[in-house]
Amino acid sequence: MQVILYHNQSGEAAFSGDLKQKEVHRAITLHPVKQPQHMYRLDKYVKGLKIQAYQQECIDLHRGIASSMSQMGYTIGRLPNASLVQGLPLFAAPRGSQLYLGDPTLLGMPQSLTRHQPRAVQEVLDWELISKTLYSYKDLNPRRRIGSALKEGLNDVVRDIMEVINSYSKQRGRVIDFKEILYGYWRLDPVHGIDLILDLLLVYRKYRGHKMTVQVRRHAYVQQTFTGIFVREITKASPSSVAVPKIVKHIISTFEKIPPIFPSITAKNQRQTVNFIVPLSGRFDTFRRFLRLYEDICIKGGEETRLFVILYQSVGFEASARAIEGLQGRYLNSGVSVVYVNESFSRAKALENGLKFVSDDDLVLFIDVDMVFDARSLQRVRQNTVKGRSVYFPIVYSLFDPRITNRSLGIDEESGFWRQFGFGIVSIFKNDYKKLGGFNLNISGWGFEDVAFYDTAIQSDLRIVRSADPGLVHVYHPIHCDINLDSNQRNMCLGTQANMLGSRKQLEAIFRRFRHLFS
Repeated sequence: MQVILYHNQSGEAAFSGDLKQKEVHRAITLHPVKQPQHMYRLDKYVKGLKIQAYQQECIDLHRGIASSMSQMGYTIGRLPNASLVQGLPLFAAPRGSQLYLGDPTLLGMPQSLTRHQPRAVQEVLDWELISKTLYSYKDLNPRRRIGSALKEGLNDVVRDIMEVINSYSKQRGRVIDFKEILYGYWRLDPVHGIDLILDLLLVYRKYRGHKMTVQVRRHAYVQQTFTGIFVREITKASPSSVAVPKIVKHIISTFEKIPPIFPSITAKNQRQTVNFIVPLSGRFDTFRRFLRLYEDICIKGGEETRLFVILYQSVGFEASARAIEGLQGRYLNSGVSVVYVNESFSRAKALENGLKFVSDDDLVLFIDVDMVFDARSLQRVRQNTVKGRSVYFPIVYSLFDPRITNRSLGIDEESGFWRQFGFGIVSIFKNDYKKLGGFNLNISGWGFEDVAFYDTAIQSDLRIVRSADPGLVHVYHPIHCDINLDSNQRNMCLGTQANMLGSRKQLEAIFRRFRHLFS
């Protein structure tokens, strides 16, 4: 009775969370459901389950028809035009009509791991390994966490498997409970669906006759079949001609009262001054390119920006200083300032020095001289950085070594890659930076101060905005990893150095061409 007359004791939060629970699926009544919004949501969810059940029944019937017609000599490709007898087509309703039953060549395909027949090596479908993490060669990080979409899909599959296994549990006097997925493989067939091979750890409980409880392992071969693509055209009707239920009106009015995640961007927000803080040690040619870009986009383009260059005395120091003076001379209100530093280079300390010249309410953008940006990137900085609420860590596109790619500037998998684990470029209000405690000034040399700052930010109350920005491009430059670096810094440096060489295909081609040098 506790199972089928399920009572959720979460009080006001009853049935407001995830409905994909075995308790919800087993029950014939759910109570208490006292909020109209929850009633509407629960009703929609149950109807969705019924639709899925009807779709599965449709697929089973199509497979039965295809199997029967195969006995009459009809291959699955001939089913759309098959006839039972002369003048009586098997599928009378044409494609696009209201009574069309679906594509029999897709829905009637029998279950098999060989549904997809590759004609070349490039067409072979790739399996990915699922364990505690996801292992895949398709990403720069071959071992990464299982994404929320895949995790939810696995939960759905496991729940359906257990419902099938336990469908006759009462008659057999036993029940089987799911414990965990030991490992599995999955792949996507773009035409037919998703294939899964799962190694499940289950708990077998027999409560009739000789009672026993024992752990068992079972392999499950699962296919989630696509049901085709459907296009439905809806004629736009006036609001007065559509009857909207009161409950829907109530839900809409409720959501309209919920404040947005971020406040709307007013004209003042759009003109928010962006304060560039750029550390510089040597690299005059790269800095000259950055200064020319800043002049074209920010000064000539009329952008509300200021530039603070933290200039270290090193090779090219005088040339960089003259370039800054030249820009200041050409534009009286250039907004370009320079801070001279005479000590060993530290990016964290350089950014701290730049912050001394802005107020607590100013928006700052930490950026490097090897970056290329555009006006849309500045607008995204303004939109995604909200004082006291959010910090923006854009995912920049990093170009490969041009000596290997031999390609011009472009965003594709052969020209570069998205730096998903790079956190050096960040926009934040100075006051929020101070609340987070700032950078670790004890870190010297290459990298790691940005990772430590990001770890601090995600543990705070601030919302982290992380998205790919096609306007922010990191131009390739050689990286030299000091052997005296801390082990973590050195490993990160070597990893970045390797990732920036070229794509896997390009490196594989080089390896094959010069295989004799690697033996």
